[in-house]
Amino acid sequence: MTSLSEQQLVLLAQQGLPYDTRFFQLLVKPYVSPLVGYCTKLLNDGHDAEDAVQETLIKALSHLKQFSWQTSFRAWLYRIAHNECIDRLRMRQRWSFDSDVDIEGLISSTPSDNDDDFQHFLLQLMPELSWIDKNIMLLRYRTSLDFQEIADICEMKLSAVKMRHSRIIEALQNKFD
Repeated sequence: MTSLSEQQLVLLAQQGLPYDTRFFQLLVKPYVSPLVGYCTKLLNDGHDAEDAVQETLIKALSHLKQFSWQTSFRAWLYRIAHNECIDRLRMRQRWSFDSDVDIEGLISSTPSDNDDDFQHFLLQLMPELSWIDKNIMLLRYRTSLDFQEIADICEMKLSAVKMRHSRIIEALQNKFD
């Protein structure tokens, strides 16, 4: 049963709703821990992040019948989590994200292939970035999402995400020189 593809699990989960959620549980299980990490970095609060992930899973379950493959299931789930985190930040009435994002935690948990210089310079640059640019870097280097998935999550055009990313990398290269 665990050898099913994501598309098969989505189809089986959609067919089993509303009473049988076994396939939905199998579908979301690999994403729960990364979602908690993502929400924790955005909200800077572990308890609030767990609540956001729980709400994300409830929303995903309740809207799974409407899910179509315009994006990957993973990107769709991250988009729900992203929107849930933004809603929670709005409720806090705290839109000064610069001091709220745990940049050191973000960078130190980023997978790297001996990229100590990259991490060091990205860490120096992060306080200068807007919240959306920080979020793009978080989604790209913490969750390894591709640019199209990031664009879908942030509700931006693909070209805008790529442009923002390349400007950040260019700024890093300028600091590197």
